[in-house]
Amino acid sequence: MFEHTVAGLFRSEWGSRLSAPALQALSEVGVDLSRPLLPAYSSETWARALRIAAADLFPGQPPQTSWRRLGQEVIHGLVHTLVGNAMVNVATLLGPLRFLRRLNPTLRNADNYVESRVEELGPTSCEVWFNEVMEQPAYHQGLLEALVGLAGGRDARARFLSSEGPGARFLVEWEAPEAG
Repeated sequence: MFEHTVAGLFRSEWGSRLSAPALQALSEVGVDLSRPLLPAYSSETWARALRIAAADLFPGQPPQTSWRRLGQEVIHGLVHTLVGNAMVNVATLLGPLRFLRRLNPTLRNADNYVESRVEELGPTSCEVWFNEVMEQPAYHQGLLEALVGLAGGRDARARFLSSEGPGARFLVEWEAPEAG
C-alpha cells in the first residue's frame, strides 16, 4: 500500500480519533504515525493496520458495518491527498461507469497487488471482481460505494456476491447522476 493511501486514512480526521492503545498497536505492526510515513507498506501490514483502525474507530459496531465504513473513509480521506485530488477530478469527468472501467489502473495508484475486473451489466450496474479482499469483503463494498459516489453516482450500493479464493465478486449499482 502506497504512502498516500495510508495518509488518506491515518493523516485525516480519522487518524486524530485513534486512541493511544491503537496508535501503539499501529506502531507495533509497522505504521508509526509519530514519524513520517514510509513510501509503501506490505499488504500484511496494511491489513493489520486496518483491523486495528476498524476496531478502534467503530467500537461496538458489527464487523460488517465497521469494515464497510472504514472502506468508505479510506476513499474520503484519500481525496485530501495530491493523488486523491487528481482521482476525484478524473472520476467527476468520467462518471461512475467510465470511472469503474478504469478501476484497475486506479487501484494501481493505491498499491501494487490488488487487481480488478469490471463486467458492465447496464448503464448503472456492473460486477466487480477483486483478486484480494484481505478476508474483509465489507471493506471493499465501502471502497466501491465511495468511489462510485465520487464519480457522481447517487445511492451507490455494492453487494457481496461470492468469494473466489482470496478474492471476491460484487454487484455494484447506483442511480444515474443528476443531469446538469
